[in-house]
Amino acid sequence: MTDRVPAAAAHAMAGLADSLHGGCMACGGADRNPTSLCLAFTYCPDGSVSAVHTTGVQHQGYSGILHGGMVSTLLDAAMTHCLFAHGISAVTAELLVRFVAPVKIGQRVELTARLVETKRRTYRLEARLTCEARLMARATAKFLDASRLLASQSIHALPSDEHGCAPSHHLA
Repeated sequence: MTDRVPAAAAHAMAGLADSLHGGCMACGGADRNPTSLCLAFTYCPDGSVSAVHTTGVQHQGYSGILHGGMVSTLLDAAMTHCLFAHGISAVTAELLVRFVAPVKIGQRVELTARLVETKRRTYRLEARLTCEARLMARATAKFLDASRLLASQSIHALPSDEHGCAPSHHLA
């Protein structure tokens, strides 16, 4: 879907990820977010991206099973990085996840994402989470171009307690 060379895509992905997502809970660096999953995505020649991750007990829902919200987070992160590889910064507007099989804690999972369609400033993507080549979950999403939003928004940190949690009375 892209005619960019892999080196240029990798550079675009790294630059956008660092400048926009450096503190991200999924793909940020441990130096900027000590609780980040530190996902590292690789650009593939077909325009997709991939990463591997080993699930941890801190992200379980039911005993021994990865929380569905974490599965969704992993798929969303893959799609975001696919956009980064194409030099695009966008935010998730719609995310549909199909859970195919439970992901066990301690499993090594593979994430892949690809850009399916571009219309004006809207992007449609697909992502897959597999374990040993078995499909565990898949997602489709619609992303909206974020360049205007990120340029016009000033995001301020809320005061937090000693655990880094914002008191509920600050949340609207």
